[in-house]
Amino acid sequence: MRHPLVGEMTLSYETLKVSGDDPDLVLVTYHAEPGTPSAEALRLLAQWGVDEAVDAR
Repeated sequence: MRHPLVGEMTLSYETLKVSGDDPDLVLVTYHAEPGTPSAEALRLLAQWGVDEAVDAR
């Protein structure tokens, strides 16, 4: 996956079925292997989101 702020990331994903009336409804989660540059990129993006939320107050 390529993100405009942190560049290329190698991510794994899991697809989870959501219970309910719609059998096609799923939740997809993405994650990076710990200790990799991709994990650091996700950490930076998460921190950026927190910083943006604090600045918006």
